[in-house]
Amino acid sequence: MATTVGATIVLAGSPATAVGGGYWGEVCDYGRACLHLSGLRSGPGGPYWNLDGCGEHPINDHYDYAIAQGNPMEVVYRDDRWDYVDAWTGRTLDPTNVVTEAIEPFPTSGSAGQLA
Repeated sequence: MATTVGATIVLAGSPATAVGGGYWGEVCDYGRACLHLSGLRSGPGGPYWNLDGCGEHPINDHYDYAIAQGNPMEVVYRDDRWDYVDAWTGRTLDPTNVVTEAIEPFPTSGSAGQLA
């Protein structure tokens, strides 16, 4: 039991982690795909991880909400489950599972593409 409590305290107090390809912000900036940290935590610049452009973005943390402003996004979890976020929408994520990757596809011919 002491180990479980200790692990919970470490998780709650751990700094937020994301691996390049974006920046922390107080809001999800217009035209960006974003992930919101779970557990009322915040990164160095705020609770939103704003992704930089299309492609595969390595992630390693718990998030509770995703927003796709422009292109759709797929959020992949450690257990290989995933959530799809359609363009110009947002959705809740599984805050108990670790997000390992956010994938924002490159625009295809005739698509709106990312704005920022």
